[in-house]
Amino acid sequence: MEMIIAHTPDPDDAFMFYAMFEHKIKTSFEYRQVVKDIETLNKEAINNLYDVTAISANGYIRVSDKYDLTASGASFGINYGPIVVAKKQIDLKNAVIGQPGTYTSSFMLYRMFNDSREYKEIRFDQITNEILKGTIDAGILIHDEQLKFQDKGLIKILDLYDQWRAYAGDLPVPLGFNAIRKSLSLEDKLKYREDFENSIKYAFDHEDDAVKYAMKYSRYNDFELERKFIKMYVNELSIDFGERGKKALEMYYKKAAERKLISSFTPVIV
Repeated sequence: MEMIIAHTPDPDDAFMFYAMFEHKIKTSFEYRQVVKDIETLNKEAINNLYDVTAISANGYIRVSDKYDLTASGASFGINYGPIVVAKKQIDLKNAVIGQPGTYTSSFMLYRMFNDSREYKEIRFDQITNEILKGTIDAGILIHDEQLKFQDKGLIKILDLYDQWRAYAGDLPVPLGFNAIRKSLSLEDKLKYREDFENSIKYAFDHEDDAVKYAMKYSRYNDFELERKFIKMYVNELSIDFGERGKKALEMYYKKAAERKLISSFTPVIV
């Protein structure tokens, strides 16, 4: 049986899938990959195109009738999270904010704790350029852009992890997940999850090889930079986020509902 997996062109995703796609481990299925940016996948998920798709915690809400979340393959920020950068300190309430996608976890996280005058959706890797051009006042950074903004003369004006920690304590920030078709049998869902867990474990055990593989998706030709980024968001919770991850998700959706950004929501996890 072949399964189609849609994931992002980001080194952390590639790192986790390395062993599966490069046949480094024995798997229960044949896997074919589709690579698209996270906001495209968030929007496409409504059409139920793929057996497994990367999805944001925010994006999952609108497709929970079609997909379940898997407890493996998630990206949680442990002491890290999205950040907001600008040329200088500004009043965010009166600012035009660049955000990386309406259904991204980071945009939801920002709105849980902040209000701004206007938001503009901009592809995540173009946000810093738009700040420099002056089309936006500040922007929410995700992925490895978080590690390069200072090189462009920008400064961090807000760390969303700090706001999350004040609310949720030491729980990690829910960001990216894998969602699997609800229509698949539970047996097949569990087989997929086992394959993915084994793939992530293999990557941890063969870190240099897995990072080297992931570099083909890197926007910066800097091996150690990408290793640092990968290790920020691929961690022990990526293998199985368990009760700690589940609690963090519950807190995420609870806060969003309190702010009237969403209706009350409980995810389905396998």
